[in-house]
Amino acid sequence: MLGKIFFIFLKFVRSSKIITLFLWKIKIDIYLHDTFWDLTTLVIKKELKQIKKKNRYLDMGCGQFAILGQFFKMNNTNAEVLSVDIYDKFVENSINNSILNKNKIEIKKSNLFSNVTEKFDLITFNPPYVPLTKKDKDIEFPNIRYSESEGIKTTKDFLINAKKFLTTEGEILLGINTFYVPKSICIKLIADLEYSIEKITKMNFNTSIVFRIKVI
Repeated sequence: MLGKIFFIFLKFVRSSKIITLFLWKIKIDIYLHDTFWDLTTLVIKKELKQIKKKNRYLDMGCGQFAILGQFFKMNNTNAEVLSVDIYDKFVENSINNSILNKNKIEIKKSNLFSNVTEKFDLITFNPPYVPLTKKDKDIEFPNIRYSESEGIKTTKDFLINAKKFLTTEGEILLGINTFYVPKSICIKLIADLEYSIEKITKMNFNTSIVFRIKVI
């Protein structure tokens, strides 16, 4: 019963324009689905606040508002920010939302790195990590949530390719909800793909964690 109440409350919080404005300083006008951010986004935000002196930032899988890209730009006004997403509708809405909030960032369509050419000092990714076995039948944007049987295929594809798009001292913030993918599986994947874990960020009452990683 308590779990059900918590999820109802969480759904309300994540779809509130007022709470989003309070937490992110971002106004919401038009939206395409009723989850504006999730628990993993919050943990990435916590770690992003600690990061300075990153001149080029890539917000991978930016969603319908490019909320992380806009947040980073507001706190690092001189940085160049690129936000990308696989869905045309998300890209269009993110562009309109960044104009509404007067945040000058670049936003374009890309399937992971398919339309990315530059190298970055920082890349963040909140990948789809829910196993397909838990898939809802009628979801309009499945790639924001689901990733094959174990929930790690998209993360693996991302990490394999990300090395080519990092500067020498470039870092990645990779967010995973351990309710769906165990921490041990994430650590093994990161090590197997030859990254080192610099830091793991958590929040109280939140099952999501963020790995701050670099190429070995």
